[in-house]
Amino acid sequence: MASMICPKCGAIVQQTDTHCMECGCNIAEAERELARREKEARGGGPALKDDHRPQGAAAGMAEPGETSEKVRLKAFDKQLAAKLKAERAAVVVTAIIALVLGAGVLLAGLKGLGSAGGVEALKALSYADLRAMGLGAFADRTFIATLTILLGLAGLLCAGGQIHRFVIAQKAIAQVHRGERPEVVGISEATAIGLIIASFVCPPLAIVLGIIFKLGQDENTKRLGGQMIRSALIAIAIVVAHLIWNAIASFAARGAATPAAKAVTNGVE
Repeated sequence: MASMICPKCGAIVQQTDTHCMECGCNIAEAERELARREKEARGGGPALKDDHRPQGAAAGMAEPGETSEKVRLKAFDKQLAAKLKAERAAVVVTAIIALVLGAGVLLAGLKGLGSAGGVEALKALSYADLRAMGLGAFADRTFIATLTILLGLAGLLCAGGQIHRFVIAQKAIAQVHRGERPEVVGISEATAIGLIIASFVCPPLAIVLGIIFKLGQDENTKRLGGQMIRSALIAIAIVVAHLIWNAIASFAARGAATPAAKAVTNGVE
């Protein structure tokens, strides 16, 4: 479903929404008010006896000549373009950081996997072995190299997503300058996937970043923060479940060994 932007707070809303989920304003009324201001700024001036408040049966209806495209308020689009221009430096810097770190971590993971035996060592590492090792799996070179490779790939995905966001932002700015309806610029799917993968590999950092994202105003950012926290909690739950499994298996093995030892002792007597 196509998205648009709230003319009051800038939050992303759907075309079927009547009110903004962030600021609670009536989207149609806010758009008409900005359209009226834009008309006055161009020198058209307000219509005679127009107090710009809906009256009777006309309440909630568009003004004569208004269309859904005209409601796309040039004044607000200019504010959006200015915001995107201000964000460009941060987007470029984060893309470079993610690219450098992602490539470096990926190379380190590939090198570690090679020293541990390469693909053959990875094939020989089974889920049963990891479950039996418990926390000791984090001392296994093959397992650590695999996690490092995943973290490096996540960094490269984030870099690609930020580059895509920069390109879309540039396109949206150009569309505003041409008087066209700009595209909605948000978090790229590649960035979201990369952050979710990184959350699974590095849960503590993901929980901190996820909470920070949840405190933001943008709905997409808050949703991504929730997904990161869930991914981190799933990883933690898997580790805890394996520890409990190993503890129960160890206790059961000791319980089975004790009667057998007593039986042997009784036989000797």
